[in-house]
Amino acid sequence: MGLIDDHEGPKLVDLEKYKLGEAVVRKKELFLRIDGNSIYLTRDIGGAVERYEKYKFDKMIYVISSQQGLHVAQFFKALELMGFPWAKDLVHVNYGLVQGMSTRKGTVVFLNQIIKEAKTVMHEQMQKNEEKYNAVEGPEMTSEELGITGIKIQDMAAKRISNYTFNWDRMLFFEGDTGPYLQYAHLRLASISRKNPHLLPLPPPSEININPLITSAHAREIAFLLGTYSDVETHELSGVVTFAFRLSHAISSAWETVIVKGEEDIEKGKARMWLYESARDVLAASMKLLSIRPLERM
Repeated sequence: MGLIDDHEGPKLVDLEKYKLGEAVVRKKELFLRIDGNSIYLTRDIGGAVERYEKYKFDKMIYVISSQQGLHVAQFFKALELMGFPWAKDLVHVNYGLVQGMSTRKGTVVFLNQIIKEAKTVMHEQMQKNEEKYNAVEGPEMTSEELGITGIKIQDMAAKRISNYTFNWDRMLFFEGDTGPYLQYAHLRLASISRKNPHLLPLPPPSEININPLITSAHAREIAFLLGTYSDVETHELSGVVTFAFRLSHAISSAWETVIVKGEEDIEKGKARMWLYESARDVLAASMKLLSIRPLERM
């Protein structure tokens, strides 16, 4: 197709006018004879063509470090110039790096070390309330799940593209907007149906009288947030984390005024429970998007 600048030396595709420099598609003949290897760009082009022919995908997402941004841009542009209409359906989801670790310097921290330490910290926290601790089935597993939740939220709370330096305190900090806070918000929602069995089963949504909710600013805030969930950018995990915390804060603010337990008006109690059950569904869905397992007790 005349895309290659066929001069002596490496074979290049000139992408200067797209501000993407020159993309090498084949090494100099001398090096080609010595090692016989193809290079990343040609393998990626071949791989993309093969995948499209096999899957006829609607979208193909490449999760690759932001350090490789130029390479990916050259790769996508080469496919576009080769006349593949599906080149526009390729997406680069980039990410930053965890810095401060080096095998050479002996500063690498392995994930199992972090999880073990986080589990220990959470187990000690759980044991401070003996009554609640005894009510938990499998406290060892629960403490590990809480520790993992904390680690994941600390890792995902920042913008995906941002680098950060590994820090033990950051990984083991469990106060404020942290993973355990999200788990606590979810388990409180999960406890509502257990504590109010007389309101179950709830009628279909179309039969629920929502008028008692309309008059509550806290209930309206929760409902508004639930309606925005579908707009959350799922390629940017920090956006999902932010949404989950906003919803958890709104739920926490509503506990004192949007009360279910002890509400004598059954219709009002069912409307409130329906709101909280909906909030539980959405909060759990956002946590699962972050690969976090929502807990029922802790």
